[in-house]
Amino acid sequence: KKLERGYLHFVEAMIAIANKDNKNASKSHKKMNSFLNNDPSLSLLLKSEVYKIEKNYSALSDIYETMIKSKKTEALGYRGLMEQNLKNQDFHHAFLYGEKLFNINPSIEKLYETLTYIIAKTKNWNQLINITDKAYSNKIIKKEEANENKSIALFEIAKIKMKSDRNEAINLIEKAISLKGNFSPYIKLYTQLLFASKNNTKAQKILKKYWSQSPN
Repeated sequence: KKLERGYLHFVEAMIAIANKDNKNASKSHKKMNSFLNNDPSLSLLLKSEVYKIEKNYSALSDIYETMIKSKKTEALGYRGLMEQNLKNQDFHHAFLYGEKLFNINPSIEKLYETLTYIIAKTKNWNQLINITDKAYSNKIIKKEEANENKSIALFEIAKIKMKSDRNEAINLIEKAISLKGNFSPYIKLYTQLLFASKNNTKAQKILKKYWSQSPN
């Protein structure tokens, strides 16, 4: 009976929140707490929704920080912190929270896409390889998308490495080509690296092969 009344007040509060009626949301929240005082998770959820409407972002952050301390609410907390940091364009912290959320539940809708968007901003390409492997092994993305995204990461790392370790850059771009095939930016970088390594014969062979397969 007590539980039922507590959940009833929770539903009332959520309806009030949906109607942006904070006054009644707070009233129902207080009533709910008197019946469900042993379960703080629902209270945290309600508070977070009220603070969102009030645009009280500092109090909202505190609620999310509390949420991540409990197994019941940690996913909600990490998601909230990721979204807040995304809004503030703090991509480094957005990724840290997003990755923790991904490790808890990689199947959350659009989470993989959000993480790839963040990585495109932070340019931490090794992270793209890691989360793409996880997404593929959890059947969130198909092999084609996994290969495409990993090849982009390898291409970007090869560009960074070409100044400090040309041989490593060549290995990386070869892997990228093996995943995506004859993609012109990859072939361009590959031949550039081969010419720089005085491997002219191989570079010319690669160009010949590329032009015969992609005459346009």
